[in-house]
Amino acid sequence: MPLSAPRPTLDSCVTVSEAADLVVIFEKHVNLCVWERPVDETLAQWLREVCATHDFLEVRQAQVEDAELGGLLSPLSESPGRARFQQELAGLVELYADLFGAERVGLRLGTLDAPMCPRFHVDRVGVRMLCTYAGPGTEYLEERDARRARLGAPAEGNGETDGIARPGAVTRHLAPFAVGLLKGEAWPDNEGYGVVHRSPPGSERRLLLSVDLL
Repeated sequence: MPLSAPRPTLDSCVTVSEAADLVVIFEKHVNLCVWERPVDETLAQWLREVCATHDFLEVRQAQVEDAELGGLLSPLSESPGRARFQQELAGLVELYADLFGAERVGLRLGTLDAPMCPRFHVDRVGVRMLCTYAGPGTEYLEERDARRARLGAPAEGNGETDGIARPGAVTRHLAPFAVGLLKGEAWPDNEGYGVVHRSPPGSERRLLLSVDLL
């Protein structure tokens, strides 16, 4: 995989506590910015019930100003919980649009009971927003902890990290309700530096949102 000029030896994965600080994603050395925010416990309880009782995967395109988000929540019956969740999602889409100048977005929301992308990998996207509302969140590696030459290679050792994580590396994960902005290989001047991440291992059920630029 071709690499551009060496990056500064700074953290490639940055955590912030305010939405406004997500602008750090525009720093060249940052390939993941995580907004750790308080959990809305009322909404979280409703979403855990949704995750446990519904099987769905919705993929939609939507104009940013579309309050219905292209019908993303159409599988869920009308309720105060759904109305609250729709406001939550609309807020994240507006935030994403403001950051990246988007007028239309691609949305994916669904329940998963198996890893969708079990191996560490990078995505050929610009920047993707991820938020896990129930169950374990996406796992990722700091730049210094990843052996990029192993990406896409046959599994090594016991296959737990496919030899991509360096010995002693810490595998990090997105907490429930944390919002992650993940740079991919298609971000300008980022080829060879997309954030290394994977779906969490195991079969624990989860509810995941992703937002992409269109």
